[in-house]
Amino acid sequence: MVTKVGLDPIVDEKSHILILGTLPGEKSLQSQKYYANPWNHFWSIISRIYREPIGLRYGEKCSFLKTKRIAIWDVLKSAERVGSSDAKIKSEVPNDFESLFQNYTQIKAIGFNGTKAEKLFRKHVELMPYLEEAGVKMECLPSTSPTPGKYVKSLEEKMQVWKEFFLHAMQR
Repeated sequence: MVTKVGLDPIVDEKSHILILGTLPGEKSLQSQKYYANPWNHFWSIISRIYREPIGLRYGEKCSFLKTKRIAIWDVLKSAERVGSSDAKIKSEVPNDFESLFQNYTQIKAIGFNGTKAEKLFRKHVELMPYLEEAGVKMECLPSTSPTPGKYVKSLEEKMQVWKEFFLHAMQR
């Protein structure tokens, strides 16, 4: 089994919303860029929510996120996994969320990019009482992954759920 190591977070002191995936897929790890698989809906959904182009270069995409006060990271720092499937994750090691939330106190909403991200966060991160006490809203969102599955929603259905989450998160 191959151990995969995730990416650093895209976050700054103005970040208000944190989007958490599980662990970057193969294309993202190879390029060291979040959501690098062109079939993944993440960048398309973000662009459509804000009705703005986000740029083609990765740096432009990261800058766009920061202007919208969005941070992205993954629940896992590392894990054993063959390929990109979340179902094949084993021996997971979580990221240091205690430090993240101490350093970025403006985060008031967490959107989990798929059910596996939420399950792994709840399994490994012991900050749930603190986050709930601090009023951090947490919501599981439909995965932006292109991998077909039993409960996969269309791009429009995904976008609608994500849009509602962002709308409510920005009101906090």
